[in-house]
Amino acid sequence: MAEVLITGAGGFLGTTMTRVFLEAGHQVRAGDLPGADLSHHQALGAKPVVCDVTKPESLLGVMEGVDVVVHAAGLFRLGLPAETLWAVNASGARFTAEAAAACGVKRFVMISSTSVYGRCGKHVAEDAPKRPAHPYDKSKWAGEEEAVAISSEKGVPWVVLRPTLIYGPGGRYGIAQALAFFALRVHHGRRRLPFSNGGPMGHHVHVNDVARAAEWVSHADGVTGGVFNVADDGPMCAGELIRRLVVPLGVKVMRGLPWAITPIFGWMKPLMRWYLSRLNPKVQGLWKRIVGELDLVPGLDPAIDVDWLDYIFHDHSYDNQRLKDLGFTYAHPDVREGLVETLDWYRETRWLP
Repeated sequence: MAEVLITGAGGFLGTTMTRVFLEAGHQVRAGDLPGADLSHHQALGAKPVVCDVTKPESLLGVMEGVDVVVHAAGLFRLGLPAETLWAVNASGARFTAEAAAACGVKRFVMISSTSVYGRCGKHVAEDAPKRPAHPYDKSKWAGEEEAVAISSEKGVPWVVLRPTLIYGPGGRYGIAQALAFFALRVHHGRRRLPFSNGGPMGHHVHVNDVARAAEWVSHADGVTGGVFNVADDGPMCAGELIRRLVVPLGVKVMRGLPWAITPIFGWMKPLMRWYLSRLNPKVQGLWKRIVGELDLVPGLDPAIDVDWLDYIFHDHSYDNQRLKDLGFTYAHPDVREGLVETLDWYRETRWLP
C-alpha cells in the first residue's frame, strides 16, 4: 500500500478520506493548517502534519517519501470574497501540484468540483463546456487547470475528481445548514412551508463515496490523465429534495409559487443579499440559544447563503458513467436512502434535536 498525503484532512471530506484510506491499508499523513484538531485522525492511525497550501514552503517537507498526494484542501463557502477563494482554491492547488512534482510523487489526485460547469443543465459529461459563474466556481476551475498543467509538464501522473454537492454525516454546509434552519423553524412552531413540486434536477453524492473514489483512483489502472464526475445514480428535483429534508423534521409542505416565476429571484438577488446579511445573525443567535436549551452539540450554522439559489433554481445533474465504466461502484447510489441515514446521524450525535 502507498504512503499518502491528504491536504485539508481536517475538513468534512478530508476526515472521511483519512478513515477510508487507512481502512484500505495505506499509510496516511493528515495535513492541515496549524491549530487544526487532528486528534481524531491520529487516533485512527494517521500521522498529523502541518501544511498550508497557500505557503509553498510548508508543503515540501511533508511530501518527502510520499507516493500519492490527494489534494482535498479548499474553501467551500460561496459567499466568501473572491480573493480569499482564489488564494486557497486556485493558488493553493498550483502550489500543491508544484510541490508534488518537486518531491517526485507517483500520483496526484485533484479534488475539483462539478461547479466548474456553471449553470450546466442536465446529464452533463466531463467534456462539457466550462462556464463557471460564481467566484467559487472560477477559483475551482483555475485550480484544476493549473494543477493539471503543472502535473502534465512535470510528468506526474494525475487524476481529477469532480464531485457534485457532497452530503453525509459530519457535513456542516449546504444540506446541513438547511436542516438546521428548518429545525429552528419547527422549534419555534413554524411548521408550514410553501414550496412547489417538481423543479430543476440536481445531483448529490455521499461523502463516503467521494472518499472511496479518491482512494480507488489513487492506485487503479487506466485512470491517470482522466477527469471524472463523482455523482450518485439518483438525481432529484428541487421540490422532492426540500420535502425529503423538511418533512422528517415535522414541516408540512404547502403548494408554493410555480417554478416559472423563479427568474424573479435572480433579479432580486442584491436585495436578498442585503436582507440575509441582517437576518442571518439573528438566526444564528436563535440557534445558539436552542443548542444551549436542548444540550445539542454546536456543530451546525443555519445561515442562509443567497448564492445557493443557483443550485436550487437551475439544473445540476451529471453523467457519472465514465468512472463506473472503469470499475468503480457507489456504496450510496440513491440520495433518498443516504439522506435518511444522514439525518439519523445528526440526531444521534445531537447536532439536531
